[in-house]
Amino acid sequence: KKLYLLFGTGAIIMILIVAVILPDEQSWMSAFIIPFAILGALSYVFSPQLDWWWYQKYPPDLPGNLGNLLLKYFPFYRNLSAENKTRFRRRTSMYLEARGFKAMAGGEERDVPLDLKTIVAANVIMLTFGGKDFILNKFERVFIYLQAFPTPDHPYLHASELNEEDTCLMFSGEHVVLAFQQSNRFYNLVLHEYARAYQLTFPKKDYPQIKEATWDHWKKDAISKFIGIPEDKINSLGVSFNFFFQNPQKFQALMPEDFEKYKTLFNINPLNTKDPVIDKSIIANIP
Repeated sequence: KKLYLLFGTGAIIMILIVAVILPDEQSWMSAFIIPFAILGALSYVFSPQLDWWWYQKYPPDLPGNLGNLLLKYFPFYRNLSAENKTRFRRRTSMYLEARGFKAMAGGEERDVPLDLKTIVAANVIMLTFGGKDFILNKFERVFIYLQAFPTPDHPYLHASELNEEDTCLMFSGEHVVLAFQQSNRFYNLVLHEYARAYQLTFPKKDYPQIKEATWDHWKKDAISKFIGIPEDKINSLGVSFNFFFQNPQKFQALMPEDFEKYKTLFNINPLNTKDPVIDKSIIANIP
């Protein structure tokens, strides 16, 4: 955007000089407008790629109030070292720049408050903190409804959904906030849906087989009641991801082999709360 403004402004200035200041016999100088116009057009067309290149070199940080929000309610972030907190905030900020968020109200699309977008993004960054691709490029859009909503695929009130065909995720804002602020009481439906997004983005990774102990932390009836979907439609991988990140001690005690497999899968050891990334060479030179 900065390059687009720079070259566009340059072209406008050159036009004004030629049209207003220079005499007709020096109108040949209008040829200098062409490079500015071409560069301006190219920077406009490729502005998303240029923006992303800029953010990778100079990653933006979250505003202080949003860092405080994570510090208060998000244990994974709260327990990180100062250096890892900075990387987490920058990745979160970059995710917000890269994805499209829309609030759905009365059939109309509106802007989503930045704090609500940050809650969603923080879960994605926790999931991908040990990897190169922390954006999950396959899924570009996030729609936030005020409360539970019906959809063509699930024509009843429910609080979250992933639509693979439309490459989007949908959440009830009310349920997202409840799970964020009271994580021990309400099931994390954001991480639940992004578990499937992660699997669809990285289908060749070695995922563990779901075991009965997966349901030891969150019971099927509690998840079904909170999200609003039948028990037989609950994505068990989402439950497993939630268990691994929310209560890693218990997960390791019940399913030690799966715990090791998830450590390799995510390049994360959630028991090392200050510095959870295992192989730092994987994320070298990446924000």
